[in-house]
Amino acid sequence: MADRNPESASQDAVLQEICNISFDELSRRSKPVDIMSSATPERYRLLDCTEAVSNRTLRILEFAGFPRVNYAALSYVWRGNHPVNDGMLSRREFSILGAEDADPIGLDILSDACAASLACGASGLWLDRLCIMQTSKQDKRWQIREMYRVYAFATVCVVAPGGLRFLASFNQETHWIYRGWTLQEVVAPPAVAVIFAWTHGAGEVEAEVGGETISGRIEVVAPGTSAMMGLADTLGVCSAGGFEFTPDGADEGATPLRIKAGLFGEPPTGSLPGATQTNVSGIRLPHVAALSFATARNLDTDEMRDFCIWQCALVRTSSRPVDMIFSIMGILGVMLDPSQFAADDRLGATIALAREVLRQGRSASWLGLSANLPPCPYLSTFPAFPRTSVATRATYDLPSGGQQLVMLTDAIYPNDIGLFLPIKGSMDEAGYHSFGALAIRVVATPAATTILSADSIYDDARRPTQFRAVGGSTWNICPEEAIPDDESQMPQSFASVICSDARLLQRHTGRDYRQQHPCDACDRAR
Repeated sequence: MADRNPESASQDAVLQEICNISFDELSRRSKPVDIMSSATPERYRLLDCTEAVSNRTLRILEFAGFPRVNYAALSYVWRGNHPVNDGMLSRREFSILGAEDADPIGLDILSDACAASLACGASGLWLDRLCIMQTSKQDKRWQIREMYRVYAFATVCVVAPGGLRFLASFNQETHWIYRGWTLQEVVAPPAVAVIFAWTHGAGEVEAEVGGETISGRIEVVAPGTSAMMGLADTLGVCSAGGFEFTPDGADEGATPLRIKAGLFGEPPTGSLPGATQTNVSGIRLPHVAALSFATARNLDTDEMRDFCIWQCALVRTSSRPVDMIFSIMGILGVMLDPSQFAADDRLGATIALAREVLRQGRSASWLGLSANLPPCPYLSTFPAFPRTSVATRATYDLPSGGQQLVMLTDAIYPNDIGLFLPIKGSMDEAGYHSFGALAIRVVATPAATTILSADSIYDDARRPTQFRAVGGSTWNICPEEAIPDDESQMPQSFASVICSDARLLQRHTGRDYRQQHPCDACDRAR
């Protein structure tokens, strides 16, 4: 394996080889692969890509210090796409002790991932299922804290959207973009490549998105079976719904191949109550556009980048609720101790993350995330926490019963956030966020006495005295001199502009306020 810094190679010499099994033996094994007896907790591990590609051997190396070799990190989903027919599976696959709930690892895909890594200049591959001791809580907790570092210092992240059992093709929709951990895995590294099933060879790609032409290139990984393309270009062609492909060596004037691109989703039919914004931009796949924003390298401020991360995280899911915070803490510049939180303690981890972000003097970039999701009843400066699952997409409970998919119907470009002053402040251990913001007292208006027409938001756009909230309720704006002195008139409500949205706040106790659904946050809001 090539060393990044030959002069320091002795400092990070391979501690030991902890696994060396041929692919033939792996395909015949009836028992899962177990590295527990040979691995040491709290160590770094990498697969040897050259051995996998050239000698068809699974060789895992363990390092005493952080590896100084060029390596790739793999991004995938534990439970990927199901094959259309059993003929798509080679049956050359194996499982890992402690991760039997995940799909088996296909040997052909493992070889392709290693080949893609080598093509990108990486001689090692980090694959969580093989590089983390799956039955060791000690190693898992340590590895979670190191996860951001592992991806941030990788030469490239290789994305296998369909999982590790077989490669998905461009016309197959996958759930990779909805998984919690995959966000950090593509935001942290300096480069990201997507690997997919492909039979058309190398060539040039063109697509039209929003009236603009995007160009990319597909490179072959394994001739006749697989190829790869950069993440930005892959997101672009998926936003377009398809692309034109011209293979290398095609005759001049040859008609390009038209390829459908549904790898990261298809446009929804009809609007859904769980949508997080109203689409005014015409973006075809908002969740894809949101990831494009989050992975852009040209964002001007931390606030812009952080908002994009929160926007993407909102529609994602994981097997453990707490992982929805652990999976983004590194890219938000925070390191929490996983041992301090139970698997379902998303609330506690969210408060801890938000407190540390604010303590660092950074802005509350999660404010203004959603205009349609109700506020969290326990932490109302955040939207309601969706239900999470490793096998399904994020949902939230409807007030009338049942559940609804959480979806973006529009993606907010972070420059829009830059038009407003960032909100900072502090948060206490209970989750109450203290910050200053302009607000005005408002009083609910009975529907029978409203002066608004059915299609009006304000009675007077320049000097409104009455307005209608997103949910349809109407409110009178109280002039300062009209505010009663009697504090017993509870609950008191205020309207405030937080980031780019109007928010409706209701006094809870003393100086504590909570956001109301659906116009929703001020002075001290939980």
